[in-house]
Amino acid sequence: MQAFFAAAVSHRFEKVPAIQSAEIRENARIIALSDSTWAKVRAIRSTLVFADAVTGNVVGRAGVELADGKPAYLSTRLKVVADGKISDIEIAADTSNRVVKDYVWNLDKSLEKVLAPEERMERIALEALLLRYFMSLSTHIAVKADFDDSVCNRYHSGAQITNVARNAVEGGLARTCVSSVEGNPPWGPATEQRVPVIDEERGIVIGITLLHYLKSPRNSKMYVTEVFKIVKGKIVKIDNIGLMQDGISTLGFAH
Repeated sequence: MQAFFAAAVSHRFEKVPAIQSAEIRENARIIALSDSTWAKVRAIRSTLVFADAVTGNVVGRAGVELADGKPAYLSTRLKVVADGKISDIEIAADTSNRVVKDYVWNLDKSLEKVLAPEERMERIALEALLLRYFMSLSTHIAVKADFDDSVCNRYHSGAQITNVARNAVEGGLARTCVSSVEGNPPWGPATEQRVPVIDEERGIVIGITLLHYLKSPRNSKMYVTEVFKIVKGKIVKIDNIGLMQDGISTLGFAH
């Protein structure tokens, strides 16, 4: 991932060791890497990297400065196969005005912190917890035991949407991680659920899904890629990039 960052920020995309048939998408749409948001990046200000040797996936979150000086938040997933080659490049790119510069240019390094052994969960339990969370996005019934709701916060491209007086991203009054998925939100179901990275040592699970807004006039969809920090079996932080996308039918990728 660090080699990818170096090649991407220098716009030397030929240095990225992708196989000839690599699937490359940004915000769910097939794209050439040289046409992606990475081609508009002037500098990387902050990064987080999470890898999974079992799945062969590595995900890098990057708070970047674009050529025009604006902040943006990019999440890049690489699927590494034989001989260190890359078969998937999946980019979630938020270049909107809602990106919070102070957050994305100073990403929370505690997400990379290794947990004490007694704070960890086994791989299968981490995956099950995330799938329950995705189910709650469809049912709007939270599994309260999966959250440390006294400390948990959720962020959308750096904008805090829980435990604040007003949720400026989704609208409405103050809510917690639990109450934010309950009630009558406009989204659901969550389909194409994927769990590309599970890191037991750090208590990190990364989830990707397509969130449908069935009540919207155009049946809009949100491409969601979220990083969960899980300590002692409970979610304590959710870092989300959620991007509304019209006219897409799938997120692509077979795994």
